[in-house]
This record gives sequence, C-alpha cells and structure tokens, in this order.
Amino acid sequence: MIISPWDSGTHLYERALDVRSAIHETIASNMANEETPGYKARHLPFPETFAAVLRGEGPLGQSVTNSRHLGVRSSDDRIFHHTIKQNSGAGLDDNTVNLEKEMTLMAENTLLYMAVSQFLDGRFEGWKRAISEGRGG
Repeated sequence: MIISPWDSGTHLYERALDVRSAIHETIASNMANEETPGYKARHLPFPETFAAVLRGEGPLGQSVTNSRHLGVRSSDDRIFHHTIKQNSGAGLDDNTVNLEKEMTLMAENTLLYMAVSQFLDGRFEGWKRAISEGRGG
C-alpha cells in the first residue's frame, strides 16, 4: 500500500492556506485603495470561500482590478463569486475603506495563516521522521 503525504487532512490545510492568501490579497487591495474615490472595500469571508474551494469553485490567484491590467479572466471577474463589497460607511469621497479595520483584519489573517502553516509543517515533520526511522536512522 502506497501512503501519500497528500492525504485529506493535508489537502485541507493546503486549501486553507490558499484561502488565507486570497483573503490577504483582498485586504491588501483595500488598503492600497484607501484614498481612491468611490472605491468599495471588499471582504472575502473564510467559511464560504473555504467551502467553495473544497467544492472546486473559484479560481485562486490574482484578479483583474483595473480594465488596463493584463489577465486571463474578464475584468468583471472577482477572486470568488461571493466577495462582498462594503457599501456602508462611505466617507465624503464615497470610499468605504477603514484603514484601521483593514490593518486589524490583516494582522488577524496573518496569525491564522501562520497557525495553519504550523499545523501543515507538523504533518510534514511527522512524515520526515517516519521516513528517517524507516531507513534505520
């Protein structure tokens, strides 16, 4: 019987890291557009996004945020179909980005990314230990 380190648990951790990375990109985009008039902050909810990824939905990777950007998708495509635009709390310039909130979300997402990464690292360390012990070593 062949055992793969890419079992279902490892696959879940890998997908969770992908989603955390997409959330990071979404938050970074919000922060970069803090002073863009009319920009609506976006939110990528982890539970819905993670479930969609596990179902095989939604491309992971860079999204086109400007019609002049090059990309393989149309300019109206978002990272995931359930990205939420924040329409409330707009300032005088109709921008809904709250930099303090985005910084807090970025810090929280970074901690959660690191936690998942450590779990995944533990799985690989277990495999590495099993391999080295199997070789007599």
